[in-house]
Amino acid sequence: MKVAVTGAGGFLGKALVVRLANTGHQPLAIVKSRDDADSFSHQGYACLCHDLSHEQDCLDAFSGCDALVHCAAMTRSFGRWDEFRKSNIDLTESVMSAALKAQIPRIIHISTTAVYGNERNHYGTDEEADFGQRVVDPYTRSKIAADQIVLSLIKNKSLPAVFLRFGNFWGPGDQIVLPFIVSGLRQKRLMIEGGGDNLLSLTFVDNAVHGIILALEHGDSPGKIYNITDCAKVTSRKFIDDIIAILGIKYRLRNISYPILYSLSYLLEQFYMATKRDPNPPLTRFVARVLKYNAMFDISRAINELGFRPVVSYKQALTISTPYVRSLYYGNK
Repeated sequence: MKVAVTGAGGFLGKALVVRLANTGHQPLAIVKSRDDADSFSHQGYACLCHDLSHEQDCLDAFSGCDALVHCAAMTRSFGRWDEFRKSNIDLTESVMSAALKAQIPRIIHISTTAVYGNERNHYGTDEEADFGQRVVDPYTRSKIAADQIVLSLIKNKSLPAVFLRFGNFWGPGDQIVLPFIVSGLRQKRLMIEGGGDNLLSLTFVDNAVHGIILALEHGDSPGKIYNITDCAKVTSRKFIDDIIAILGIKYRLRNISYPILYSLSYLLEQFYMATKRDPNPPLTRFVARVLKYNAMFDISRAINELGFRPVVSYKQALTISTPYVRSLYYGNK
């Protein structure tokens, strides 16, 4: 199966391209960076460097493809809305419209469990749940809008798309979750809320890739939505404590009340926006909510219909991630 992968230069996209090739498929890595294109070419993978905001570029890229996995997205939790709109909404509409014209028979749209809302507790929320109503961060807002575009095209244009909604991606090469924790530890500013007893929505990168390949090979129901997570009951406290143990450091993890945590994150966002500093403030309202609320999602549909089971356990994932975590803290030696 020839599979086009948008956002192939990103964390998930790179891992997916490699796994597709190793499982007998023909991945086509679609990237926007010439450096990424050169890297894939040097490794022997088919690659195109295209601006997918242009429909003709999409059509050229998708020609002859049997499937499409749309991974391209801006995934940080804060920034200017215009950037998120272009990267997550406009680009999704362009890619999906071109996929329709190219008559690609199987499409996987990569989404997130955040679209169910991160302003409340989730205890087994399934795919029939509504979108979140009190969205404060541009990432979640833009991903909800992207999902709505795909749903509309499925209903009105018979777009043959399946949704995969993942927890927070993590693992070697992760640029969001592990760097946030390690940076907080290095700068001695990492804290927890309410004792850190809330359950996290996590998806190790190998488990995410496994779910995508199952959906490509067995998902025959356009419009279906599947939640895919590690299915491990890991609290904020445990996850951070495990990272501390990997690093072999002593760290007193202080507790902070949610009103203070949330207010601080809001002030930091406003300061970074006003001063046009680095688009990654040390704390955001998205992260504050991650540290506050339980996020357990029902993955039984993926288990029953796709045959999904995490291929890497939480304990194994920590072991695999250990060299990367240590390199983030101590540097490459």
